Amino acid sequence: MGVTTGEMPSRGRLRRRRNILIGVVILALMAAIGGLLVSTTVKSPAQLAAQTNSPGLTRLTTTVQRHVISDTVLAQGVVSKPPEISGPPGGGGGGGGAGGAQPIVTRIFLRPGSAVRPGEPILEVAGRPVFVFHGTYPAYRDLAPGESGPDVAQLQANLQALGYPTGSDSSGVFGAGTSAAVAAFYQNIGYSAPPAGGSPKGHRAMVPLSEFMFVPSFPASVASLGAKVGGTASGSLVTLSMGRPGIKGQLNPADARLVRPGIAVTITDPVTGRARKGRVVSISTRTKTKGSISGGIYLSMKVHPDHPLPASMVGQNLSLTISAAHSSGPVLTVPEAAVFASADGGTYVSKVTGAHSQEKIAVRVGITGGGLVQVTPLHAGALTAGTVVVTGQGYASSGQYARRPRGPGGRPVILPGG
Repeated sequence: MGVTTGEMPSRGRLRRRRNILIGVVILALMAAIGGLLVSTTVKSPAQLAAQTNSPGLTRLTTTVQRHVISDTVLAQGVVSKPPEISGPPGGGGGGGGAGGAQPIVTRIFLRPGSAVRPGEPILEVAGRPVFVFHGTYPAYRDLAPGESGPDVAQLQANLQALGYPTGSDSSGVFGAGTSAAVAAFYQNIGYSAPPAGGSPKGHRAMVPLSEFMFVPSFPASVASLGAKVGGTASGSLVTLSMGRPGIKGQLNPADARLVRPGIAVTITDPVTGRARKGRVVSISTRTKTKGSISGGIYLSMKVHPDHPLPASMVGQNLSLTISAAHSSGPVLTVPEAAVFASADGGTYVSKVTGAHSQEKIAVRVGITGGGLVQVTPLHAGALTAGTVVVTGQGYASSGQYARRPRGPGGRPVILPGG
């Protein structure tokens, strides 16, 4: 079927109109999208200023509370060896040994680590005992009838304490009573008393220097022996430790004002985690650096544990926690950052009185601990538990108050009157 010539121009006009309509729609869409992009990227000066200005300071606040404040100081320490004393001199078989006796250790009664009591034999050389007596005056000679002096007085005191009376002898004079006491002592420990040559009749017992030593303090324990059984005794036969291992503490000088003798200490072994109790005995006033555990300066501090430390801990480092201060009961407290100093030298907190207002309250500062500080208002009732105060960095936005000064270690300085 054919198409008439009249229909062809009609179809051409319809196609042109449709193309024009599509173009108009596309242009309208492009204009709308362009307007949207322009509106989101082009800003007015007021908008730019609002978006680039720094945000205002935030006022941080907290409430006054009642707490028991406690403060602690951390220090370090090392277990120290107790004082030692050595003697008596070896090389002889004792005053009562047979001629030609060799200085050979024949028996050992107390091994290293054993406790020693006055008058108790520690070992035996060439069949003769070696024992100790209590006394601060050193042994330097044989004690025999006719001798006198402070060493004789110490011998007499030990014999009497062990139950051997010295009769009518004067203190410090070795007479017949002292000789009889010496003979009884030797017999009781299983030996014959060495005879004193040339002594008057009935004054025969003596104590040779090779068989005894004076020890200044007890308790004492055997630290080492000069020889084994069968070995030749030379030099000092016995070395004794006097007392128990102690603790040499190292205190940061910045904490010296918080620590005093008699204050409680928790002693922690970092290896086992075991904690022990003790007390500060003394604190040096001179700083040191030699032997510093932390590598800085320190004050020497002597710490006495409540119970003896084992000898195996000698040389071991310890952690010391010192209960430096505590309030007697609940007190008004605020965070340390809430307290500041003013130009007049006083200390204050800022009490919140409204949405945009605050009041400066004068306070007296007390104990600090755990980030809290005790505050007492100079005017009664100005602060109570629950009062809201300003804290943190934003509270001084006006620049009129200075932050509370701090000393070494970051601790708040207690200002005059505080």
